[in-house]
Amino acid sequence: MYGVGINSGGNDTTRFFSPVTLSQQWPTLGRLIFMVFCACIGTTINGFFVAAFFVEHTLKRVGNVFLACVGLSDLLLTTGVMPISAVVLLSAGEWDILPVCHSLQFLTETATYCYSLFFVLVAIEGYYRICCSIPEYETFMSMRVTLITITVLAVSVTMSGIGVLLGLDYDYCERRHYGNFYYRIATTVIFHGIPGIITFIGLTISCVRVRRRAREHMYYKRSQQYERDFSTTSLNMTAFVFYVLAWLPYLILVNKSPGTIDSRYYHCAWLGVCRSIITSFLYSCMNRNFRRAFAHLFYYCCCKSSLSGSFSNRHRRALEYKSATGDVRVHIMHQAMNSSSPQRGASSSRDTQEL
Repeated sequence: MYGVGINSGGNDTTRFFSPVTLSQQWPTLGRLIFMVFCACIGTTINGFFVAAFFVEHTLKRVGNVFLACVGLSDLLLTTGVMPISAVVLLSAGEWDILPVCHSLQFLTETATYCYSLFFVLVAIEGYYRICCSIPEYETFMSMRVTLITITVLAVSVTMSGIGVLLGLDYDYCERRHYGNFYYRIATTVIFHGIPGIITFIGLTISCVRVRRRAREHMYYKRSQQYERDFSTTSLNMTAFVFYVLAWLPYLILVNKSPGTIDSRYYHCAWLGVCRSIITSFLYSCMNRNFRRAFAHLFYYCCCKSSLSGSFSNRHRRALEYKSATGDVRVHIMHQAMNSSSPQRGASSSRDTQEL
């Protein structure tokens, strides 16, 4: 057991709080149940969230790639950090060693950096889709989405690896040092400060624009497009606010009171980690498309041993019939809308760009 270090910023070198398995004064069985429950539920929910973009036809848009990557960032936490912590508990402390803790710190920072950067891309995509014209949106979506995704992942992995391996970041595992001040300020500004401001502004403008358009044009408010825009913008704003509230106590604690007691410090850190379980659940509860995709995935995974051809064909025909009839109504609606509101013509074009 490596857990010997400072406690409460004082001279007591006995630590009762493990950064991997939480408080050693708590029952081991209770901690194990908590870790296993979080890992199973989080992995299932986040896995369904990512798979929904391949199952539900209304989610197969190029612009949703960034939102899918947000789910992958949460999936990294629920399939990496939490299961490893459960395995460490099962080893009776034998694997509660410094390299394991550094690996979990690396995974957590990588996932958090990716989440923040991908969410700012989600906010920018939503702004272009709702507030800009068709040429502007097409220019934005003409970017190499794959290259941008790989770049975000590479930058996140590099910066988190440098911070953990070179000791430039806060010493999460032993809490013997506070890291390099300039490195911590740079990572906070690059991965949290600037992206957070841009994301909040983009999401706020998109939400205001959707509501204003609904007040000015009743035909838009009665359309399915309004329902999709309203649900998407509201959910994105809710998820981002929840992300900020979950990690804000940890950021304040590290920068304002880095020598605080172990229990307070690790509780704030694990609050941010456990947030990854709830975000995808919000989308599945509050968005019709995600609910339908989750229901299909649950049926395929839990209620059928194999996909029968007849069921797949019936399901595909039903979707095609529904989309065809819906397209006729939406097409007629858009013709009326385009004559008086050129801006709405962008929505139909933007929603047809599939993955």
